[in-house]
Amino acid sequence: MNFLAHLALSKDDPDLMIGNAVADFTRRKYYSDFSAGVQEGIALHHFIDEFTDSHPLIKEMCEQWRPRQGKYAGVVNDIIMDHFLAMDFETYSNYSLEDFAQRVYALLREHWDYLPERAQHTFTWMQKGNWLYNYQFENGIERTLSGMSRRAQHQNQMAEAIDLLRRRKSFFKEGFEEFYPLLQKAVDDWINETRSG
Repeated sequence: MNFLAHLALSKDDPDLMIGNAVADFTRRKYYSDFSAGVQEGIALHHFIDEFTDSHPLIKEMCEQWRPRQGKYAGVVNDIIMDHFLAMDFETYSNYSLEDFAQRVYALLREHWDYLPERAQHTFTWMQKGNWLYNYQFENGIERTLSGMSRRAQHQNQMAEAIDLLRRRKSFFKEGFEEFYPLLQKAVDDWINETRSG
């Protein structure tokens, strides 16, 4: 799952949303710099990643990307999953995609000084390009993949992933629709267990 899913799975809780947003931009030794609520959001982010990466449905999808994408297969699949979430966002959320995106951007601005510098850089571009809203469009996903390709440390074919998406869209969409409700339930269970313990 990429930015949109992580944020949408944060249960409209500002601390969980911030934690989910910054998790990939901070190291464990710096977790104590954040509030307990944000640390819970960071932990939730890692739970979502682990549940997703280990699930057979996701592994099957990643295998479709692997011949061209190699070690970036999971990265590409995460972005594609955000595409399908964005396309049908109101099925999985109480917000419209546009309202949710604007809520996220406002929350990031409100907590700007609290964000790691690398996160600030990424979220500046996210807001300028309205990534969360534009994930619903193929050309929005194409721009995201091209940007990821340019920023990646190693040679890659991420910019070409849109071609396979167009050829196999029904396969990936069906995989997303089967997987995402399972992830939502797993997140609900994790939050309930974490907070009751």
